[in-house]
Amino acid sequence: MLCVSINFRAISTFQDEVDQNAVLSGKVQSLLDENLALQEEIHLLKTDPRVIERAARRGGVAIQPQKVPVPAN
Repeated sequence: MLCVSINFRAISTFQDEVDQNAVLSGKVQSLLDENLALQEEIHLLKTDPRVIERAARRGGVAIQPQKVPVPAN
């Protein structure tokens, strides 16, 4: 009878750990996805002028178009 009790407790503990592992794996995957999206956003903010301008406007910074002087000759 003691063996049955010990085995039942071990199985119950194992199932709890399996469930916790599934929850944590889901959280890890969610964080990995979020991290990838943030890395992509950072890359675009560093390299894409349109994305930079859009972010500046959201932040309240007005971007003035640059005027480049052209020689008259």
